[in-house]
Amino acid sequence: MKAASIIEEIELIAEIGEAEDALDLSKRLIGDEQTAWAIDVRRAVTRDVLDRNVLRAVAGRIAEAMKPTVDWGLFADRLVDMEAGLRAFLAADAAMPRAERRERSAQQWVAQQRFEERVSDCNAQVEFVNRERGRAHNKAQAAAVRAKTCAKCFQVPAANGECGC
Repeated sequence: MKAASIIEEIELIAEIGEAEDALDLSKRLIGDEQTAWAIDVRRAVTRDVLDRNVLRAVAGRIAEAMKPTVDWGLFADRLVDMEAGLRAFLAADAAMPRAERRERSAQQWVAQQRFEERVSDCNAQVEFVNRERGRAHNKAQAAAVRAKTCAKCFQVPAANGECGC
């Protein structure tokens, strides 16, 4: 169910409905997985008596919860500013001589290649460090196992210190 239809039904029940109507709405809201609202609607009924003011308050809370949280006016203003900046950039780009545009494009390409090389070098260093850490960890584990194992029979000694050989 949509929030608008839920609010409309709650207001209708608050005006002319009975406790059974509110309980029925509560069950339908649970079926639609609107559990919190269903509990609020259910709490408007006490001993088969409908509290219409509580039901109206529930409708108000649902309406409040459905208000948009984004200020679309600010978003639209930012989009207008971005559009103006983009248009100015495109106009400056179109006014630029062709050779200058090629030179700028070549510089951007070189800068991108250098950036990718730096990222690749950094990733290679990280991989090297991780491999070395893994190697060191494995060597430490192997040394611990060797220290516990008998060199003759390759068995771990029992708690009393005796092995199988």
